[in-house]
Amino acid sequence: MKIMTLNTHSHSVDMPQDVFQENIGNLADFIVQRQVDVIALQEVCQTQSAEIVKADKETVIRQDNYVWQLMQRLEQKGCRYDWTWDGIKTGYGIFDEGLAVISRFPIEHVKTHYLSDSRDYQNWKTRKAIAADVRIGGQETCFVCTHLGWWEDEEEPFARQMDRLQEALSEKAGNIFLMGDFNSPADERNTGYDYVKSYGYLDTWLLAGNDGHEVTVPGKIDGWSEEAERGLCIDYIWSNYPADVVSSRIVFSGKEEPVISDHFGILIEIREIGGSEEEE
Repeated sequence: MKIMTLNTHSHSVDMPQDVFQENIGNLADFIVQRQVDVIALQEVCQTQSAEIVKADKETVIRQDNYVWQLMQRLEQKGCRYDWTWDGIKTGYGIFDEGLAVISRFPIEHVKTHYLSDSRDYQNWKTRKAIAADVRIGGQETCFVCTHLGWWEDEEEPFARQMDRLQEALSEKAGNIFLMGDFNSPADERNTGYDYVKSYGYLDTWLLAGNDGHEVTVPGKIDGWSEEAERGLCIDYIWSNYPADVVSSRIVFSGKEEPVISDHFGILIEIREIGGSEEEE
């Protein structure tokens, strides 16, 4: 089974439309070719003025929503994935910025959790997590997509957000994969990375036998300036159990795949989850 996380940085005020479409096409091709089973995406945006294509009581999907566009590409390739998206806040004054989980297996239940004190849609520090329950091989597994704040933020500290996330997930009895942009460098001790570990989560990058971490942010981005000149590892896939991770590698770094975001992605392969590979 293959699991992936990527902060898509899917819209920016200066992104040309042809680049936006090319990025989506490259991601769709990768998902199909690599047969990725579950994908967690952060900074999944849509323009607030774009045409509405799908709406219910809680969620409005607009024509240029990144994950909506991605799903259209996958369907054109004969691949159907279950998916969920939720808006978190306004980005750059013109975008709905949200989180998404995509699954080859049916998503049985979805719950969104506020992690920040703020629930103001106009506040850029508002944070959420999406928890999607998927049944694989007869066993329920929870895939959580999140994008947390910074350790030293006085208004919205990382630790308080992580505490809320753990409280929200404490009722889960099965396997959990916690995925996303944690804004916490792997090489900093006694901050966000170690705090996630303190709750018993295991870094699947290390479970795969990798020696040390690789960069997932190669340079300056919003929220990281001088610190990012050396490159940072702030994106992770964590598990709440010692998963049998066959491999974990950086993707969309410009080496084997093109760069499609200001973050690189992480792809892991697990030998077994919830049953045998045949049961999947």
